Amino acid sequence: MNVRGLADELGIWLRIAAGVESCCAAPQGEQLLDNLAAIPVVSSRASRRLGCYVFCGDEPVCIRLQFAQEPENLRQTFLHEIAHACDHLSQHGGSRRVAHGNSWRQWALALGIDTATTGRSVAIVALHQQRRKLVAICLACGAEIYRVRRLNRNNRYIHSSCGGVLKTR
Repeated sequence: MNVRGLADELGIWLRIAAGVESCCAAPQGEQLLDNLAAIPVVSSRASRRLGCYVFCGDEPVCIRLQFAQEPENLRQTFLHEIAHACDHLSQHGGSRRVAHGNSWRQWALALGIDTATTGRSVAIVALHQQRRKLVAICLACGAEIYRVRRLNRNNRYIHSSCGGVLKTR
């Protein structure tokens, strides 16, 4: 799936087009929309991040989205990442960007979204809790450590609360 396909599915392509037209002149805006429409959208396995825009140099790679979030939250997250893509694609001469700087904020406002940099999703929090597993036990106090990823079994870990050694699983 690409940006245009998902935007049509979510019913927000016209909103994106209007936002681009408000920020760019006609030939530039049309080129930006064409470039934007072709960016692939892929599913993310992340359980701490709702979405991200991935690029390499001047080229967009993809937009990663966690589709398990609530529908309205998904639209907002998608538009947030579209603002990052617009900010990146509209920069000329390789100028240094700030992820949520003034340029990105202008794009966010043009797309009609809040300029908050972090979103929350009850569904994603629940997904993260389901993925957590027991990875270590403190030998001193018996505390259990739960994480999504396991600890490196070759390292020695100290429990920050009591100073005891953690036995990895």
